[in-house]
Amino acid sequence: MEQEPDSVFVKLLTDHQSIIRSFVISLLPGAPGVDDVIQETNVLLWKRRETFEPGTNFKAWALTTARYQAMTYCWILKKRRWVTLDDDVAELVASEMEEKLDRLMVEKRIEALRSCIEEVRPDDRELLMQRYWHKTRLQDFAVIHGRSMNGLKVQLFRLRSALKRCIIAKTGKRCPS
Repeated sequence: MEQEPDSVFVKLLTDHQSIIRSFVISLLPGAPGVDDVIQETNVLLWKRRETFEPGTNFKAWALTTARYQAMTYCWILKKRRWVTLDDDVAELVASEMEEKLDRLMVEKRIEALRSCIEEVRPDDRELLMQRYWHKTRLQDFAVIHGRSMNGLKVQLFRLRSALKRCIIAKTGKRCPS
């Protein structure tokens, strides 16, 4: 059953709220209007939801919108003579924060993968470790363990699928394909 486009968009938006919040806070350290900028970003994302192409990078799209909202807020603060970050510094902070958020997501997925691997049967874990950690050729593994190549390929496919589902369950995020 296919989900309605709006419900898919709402899920993406809610899944990315902590990232948007962290990003805006990094751009407006100590600013009193952080919550307002986040709210305006959400409103703008919702208004422009029809322009978002499913399957593209929602996080990049949302953070670009948040960046422009933060810049607009900084412009307003400057007009009111508030001290804000220089535009170049703000841009540098934004880039650094995007990279840091990407690393955090990868670290979460790696930790989830480790946990998921621990949950599989020992024989399956051995196959995964030999194939992907030790880089043992499938043909060699099949000969050593008296198994067929096709059977091992099917088993590896099923294990990868199970690990992907497990990672999604543990992180709440889809894995990159």
